[in-house]
Amino acid sequence: MRVIKKKYRVLTACVLAGLLMAAAPGIGRSIRAAESVDMTKTGTLKLSLGTEDSLEMALDMAQMREPLQVRLWKLADMTETGNYEFQGAFQGLTMEEDSWKTLQEEAFDLIYERDEEGKTEGEAKVAPTFTAAAEVGAEGTLTLEKELSGLDLGLYLVVLDTAESPKYEYRFTPMVVSFPWSEYQYLGSGASDTWQYEREATLKPDRAPRLGDIKIVKTLTSYNASMGDATFVFDVTAADPESGEILYSNVFSATFSAVGVKEILVEDLPAGAEVTVREVYSGANCQITASDEGPKIVAADGMEGTEEPVTFRFANAYNEEAKNGYGVENRFRYDTEAEAYVWTTDREDITGEEQP
Repeated sequence: MRVIKKKYRVLTACVLAGLLMAAAPGIGRSIRAAESVDMTKTGTLKLSLGTEDSLEMALDMAQMREPLQVRLWKLADMTETGNYEFQGAFQGLTMEEDSWKTLQEEAFDLIYERDEEGKTEGEAKVAPTFTAAAEVGAEGTLTLEKELSGLDLGLYLVVLDTAESPKYEYRFTPMVVSFPWSEYQYLGSGASDTWQYEREATLKPDRAPRLGDIKIVKTLTSYNASMGDATFVFDVTAADPESGEILYSNVFSATFSAVGVKEILVEDLPAGAEVTVREVYSGANCQITASDEGPKIVAADGMEGTEEPVTFRFANAYNEEAKNGYGVENRFRYDTEAEAYVWTTDREDITGEEQP
């Protein structure tokens, strides 16, 4: 039997968020503008979702069951002369020399604990200054439940929580924005130094495929011990339901020495994939009495109603007219050192010796 397994790689890179211009001011230059800051004004932040170049992403994000959660923390007050004064839990932060390059990460670490993978753990240690929920439309439009306006002048950290659609996980890097701001802060000589009290930011999320499991439940209802072990082999194929592209292909086996039930857990299949399971070898002296081939859609781990994986059930009974035989489960495995697929076997044969 010729079997090929296509490894499904999971993107683990951090998410990128882009602004129409850099979020943190260029502190190597003076942050002063030609005029004093109007301390009677407030700031307004407008957010948009950068999915214009990807209709597929926009449509997928529109399927998210929960709205995006936007949180703002005020890090520093803005003075009339255009300087920043860090307050409260953020008093240890600075914007001198090149410190602005790491400011967003340093501020984030004062708010959240992170695990070894960089994911947040527990609740925020500092309450946000401003929160809002945002719905994603089918065309990638972003509609906030309330405007991010009336913000006290100063420096803010903007954080969007990790969001999930049925197929993908979306992440956004924190960003730092200033109210007010001037083009000179970012572009330097020749740019306008007029204070502006509104900011526009385009969010460009990166995403990682979500994964899910399936389970094969095999029942042997009758058995003749004199005929030796009975091995059953299943071909598992996962395909993109729209394009038909094969995302995963492998075989699995279950060996019985008595009547009973065995389960095979197939892990880390791409969520949203259409899975078909076929019993391609029904064991020596056995015949299929019940078959559930699918196709069925893989549900991502953690989704509501996924306490149990999608299940495929098969049943067999002893058939006196069949001939002796045994099955071997084999597959291609991806060798990370060799950077190539290599042929291996996963089980010993019925004599206890390794298959060649």
